[in-house]
Amino acid sequence: MDKNFAHQYGLLHLAGHVFVFDSKKQLILQYRSHKKKIYPLHWDTSVGGHVHAGEPILKSTQREAWEELGIKTKLHFLGHADSEDHEKNSKGTFHHHERVYYYYSILPPHYKIKPNEEFEKIAFVTLDKMPTFIRKNKFTATFKIGWKKFKKTLIKKINGTR
Repeated sequence: MDKNFAHQYGLLHLAGHVFVFDSKKQLILQYRSHKKKIYPLHWDTSVGGHVHAGEPILKSTQREAWEELGIKTKLHFLGHADSEDHEKNSKGTFHHHERVYYYYSILPPHYKIKPNEEFEKIAFVTLDKMPTFIRKNKFTATFKIGWKKFKKTLIKKINGTR
């Protein structure tokens, strides 16, 4: 299903998102381009995108990781959550209704990322600074839902505790 059609009519569709951490345990966040129709100039997960029709979710998410950050890395499944909200901005009204499959990844030291034109910029934020960063900035609903649901698990995984 075409993502524009899905967002115009609020149809449930699939997406994959990844919380990518560097070797210093910093979460890589993307600041969405002003050219994006949906959530322009909002912070979002490191990687995120819609699943193409007939494409397996993991393969789709790996494809997005390559397209958005130029990374090929192992993705660890966290779980899924449904995201539903409405957004009105200068480019129209959008109805989000997604089943989002969330993953995380930890990059090895000296791994180079290559952000694409979908971002205005990226940020590297330590876990202890995330509450302040979230409070002071605008985030997509998909990020907020995933962060709320998987924050404790991510902190344990990244800090090496069980």
